[in-house]
Amino acid sequence: MSQTAVQNANTIMFGSGKMEVSAYGGAGYIDLGAVRNIVFEETWKENKILSDNAGVIKKSISEQQASLSCDLMEIDMDNLFLIRGGIDTLTPVAAAPVVGHSQTFLAGSWAYETFMPLEGQQGSGALIVVTSVTPSTHAALTVNTEYENVLSGGRSGIVVHDHGAGNPALTENIVVVYTYTPSASHTLSSGGKYTITPIAVRITNTDALAKTFIIEVYKAANAQGITLNLQPDESGDPNIIPIKLTGDLDVARSAGDMLFKITSSQL
Repeated sequence: MSQTAVQNANTIMFGSGKMEVSAYGGAGYIDLGAVRNIVFEETWKENKILSDNAGVIKKSISEQQASLSCDLMEIDMDNLFLIRGGIDTLTPVAAAPVVGHSQTFLAGSWAYETFMPLEGQQGSGALIVVTSVTPSTHAALTVNTEYENVLSGGRSGIVVHDHGAGNPALTENIVVVYTYTPSASHTLSSGGKYTITPIAVRITNTDALAKTFIIEVYKAANAQGITLNLQPDESGDPNIIPIKLTGDLDVARSAGDMLFKITSSQL
């Protein structure tokens, strides 16, 4: 027989998540796309102060860390370069320019004062200055007043500003037109660089009601080298690269909020 009943069914989580990385600071998260085996893990060293005659006087922890790991199925050189924290050299070869590319941000996928990355990127990593930003019904937006071109974490995008009564409605789609020069190829080379630049990393689980469960590690660094096991031609299974990003305390933040945060609207 049952010994209890479910206390809050909304807090029972199903499904996988979206894994994203960003430059340190968490501005401009980049979706890593298809992955497998996402794992979040917190670890620490337990310390005990013992007495001779009264047992354990005090417990404490040190070396607290948090890691997010997964198996990358989309082996993107730009993403690998960011994940690995600058210990490599990324060399792009330019392709022909893509002129007048149109990208639509659907209502619900954008917000004011939020970085909106462009799907097309300069192979060189340079800022894209968009041609136009036009909502569904609102007049075309004015650069540096109603929107701004932004380069964040090596990605170009825009930020739509909240400037008051003249804002486009959040229920509008926004069409962005721009020209960019992609790469025909990328070469990632490594060896001789030793300082790893920290990044931010997060996973987001979204349920059937569009409510989210988010884990964000503030200051993480690549914790392992590249391993790529090529699969047999007959297997039909993709080649993957396992990654592990381990976070240490960000001492620039307040105590109790230096390592990670978990935010849930699945209440």
